[in-house]
Amino acid sequence: MNIAVLKERLDNLDNRFSAGSMSQPRKAKALVLDLSDESFFDWAIPEKYIECYVSGPALGARIWAEFAGADVEESSTYESNNPVVITGSYLTNSGVPGCESVSIAFRSPVSGNLCFNVISNTVGMRLGALGYDALVIIGRLRRPAVIDIKKSGVTYNISEIFIGYSVSQVEALIGVGPMTTAMSIGPAGEQKVPYAAVICEGASTGRGGLGCVFGYKNIKSLCITGFDTTFHRTGNADDAERALEKFRSLLDESPYCKAMQRSGSACLVKNGSRAGWAPVFNFSRRTDPRLFHLAGEEINRRYGDEHGGCIECPVMCRHRTHDGIVIPGYESVLMLGANIACFDMDKIIERYAQCLDLGLDPVSTGNVIGWAIQAWSSGLVNLFEPDFSFKDNAKVLPLIEMIARRTGPGEPLSFGTYALGKAYKDESFAYTIRGLECGPYDYRGAFAQSISDSMGFWFPNYFEIHSSVCNKNHEQWAILNERIVMGLESYGLSPALIVPAVIEPNKKLRRKFSIIPNSDIKSVKLHVICNLLSAVTGIDTQSDDILALGDRCWRLIYEINMALGFDMLDGAESLLPEHFFIDPDSNHKVDSIVPFRDLIDRYCFLRKQTIAVQGSDFNAP
Repeated sequence: MNIAVLKERLDNLDNRFSAGSMSQPRKAKALVLDLSDESFFDWAIPEKYIECYVSGPALGARIWAEFAGADVEESSTYESNNPVVITGSYLTNSGVPGCESVSIAFRSPVSGNLCFNVISNTVGMRLGALGYDALVIIGRLRRPAVIDIKKSGVTYNISEIFIGYSVSQVEALIGVGPMTTAMSIGPAGEQKVPYAAVICEGASTGRGGLGCVFGYKNIKSLCITGFDTTFHRTGNADDAERALEKFRSLLDESPYCKAMQRSGSACLVKNGSRAGWAPVFNFSRRTDPRLFHLAGEEINRRYGDEHGGCIECPVMCRHRTHDGIVIPGYESVLMLGANIACFDMDKIIERYAQCLDLGLDPVSTGNVIGWAIQAWSSGLVNLFEPDFSFKDNAKVLPLIEMIARRTGPGEPLSFGTYALGKAYKDESFAYTIRGLECGPYDYRGAFAQSISDSMGFWFPNYFEIHSSVCNKNHEQWAILNERIVMGLESYGLSPALIVPAVIEPNKKLRRKFSIIPNSDIKSVKLHVICNLLSAVTGIDTQSDDILALGDRCWRLIYEINMALGFDMLDGAESLLPEHFFIDPDSNHKVDSIVPFRDLIDRYCFLRKQTIAVQGSDFNAP
């Protein structure tokens, strides 16, 4: 399918969706950076896009399709014909938890399909302060540059001097501070490492190779100067304040929020060990008693509960040590720790900081090093000295730098696990999905997670990973999680609110072992979140509105991926690494394999019903 056909299909979808729109039309505009001639211009976002898709990943996907080049299917034209779209939250500066949400839509250089990362930082708020709802980046710079966005305009500063610099070195020279933030790449992005990441405000902006995209486009750093601390609410001010106060009171009583506030998302490590989804020793085991050293209680005892996260956030999943050093979240703790036989949190913190400073995705890096350990111990590769120890950071930290700079033994590892399995003719322990390294889950303990990850959605299943509600009918829980997460993110709300605002208050869900799973799924309502949205925006919002918006986001991604040559609902049964559905052996008390083919068949059947309801015949608007 070419891009012209895609745009026609999406135009017809817009017409269908606008009949039951999620939002009132509003004026919105995007700042477009044309890197090819170092220019910029304002672009009025069509009201219909706002009406149908609101903000976040849904709006970002729709804008991405609008700016995609005619040869989008050709990987050789990647840097010039594939845009990057950054969208802020509809609720930016509203004071609502999650109002810092930022979505980034781009074509992944690893999988080739549309990828969207949703993170929390001040980029969206700063764009809003400059009068923009989105930032669109098209074309490719002639030479590496730092792009400086201010109220007065956009400046392209050629930055050969920064080549080879780490993220911290670049930010020190740029002068990042209270009024200026930056999205930067390290040497890994410059070297086009496929799992390179973009780093902003001390955290990765997500997986999928966005740092590699910045490298292709010759963006060393994207700086935005501006800030607005004024609350912006379209509903009645008194109603909004009362709803927010009630919402905060609910979250203050939440056991989930209290656990996050004490020790950050490391509190989920215990969930993984108990349920058997924690990756240990390159996914060969699913639990280990030494995971205690990486879990919430021990993190809190050793490092305290200093919060280093987002504005207006009651969940407080990001934490720092007493010295102000970032403590990684559970994903990086497991992949840079347990998955590579390390249970020393001090060493994991050092590895995490090294990955971020060099611009590497910590999750993929842990997966690649896990592959290297198994390949080296089995004699498949001979990349390291005989005395090399993966438990010694004096050896591991230089290896991470060699991966980022593509030197020494790091050079072959920089190509990623999928390429390594192909090159060394043994893919049995190269754990990837669509070419991207598997995330921090052993799917033998996380069936629903395996489904969404195989679709290219790398967000956690809150019903399975963050709680234990999902225990049967995993394909239905996977779809429900996708609908709610995408819906909340497109409104600009943090999906972490699913647990304290949806799961914990619902007594039927907490009595999951006494009722059948279908009843659980049908009983999930989003009343608390809907009441908050209605009060803050002044627009009546129901649970079905959020779920419908999530379905619209899914459908947009489905249609775009079809144009890119990837049918999400065809051939999905072969995507999960065989290890997870043929090998039940592990050290968990319950042997398990993933019934993946049956799960995917049922998932695809249900998703095809979604398409039928939305309309698959586009002969009429």
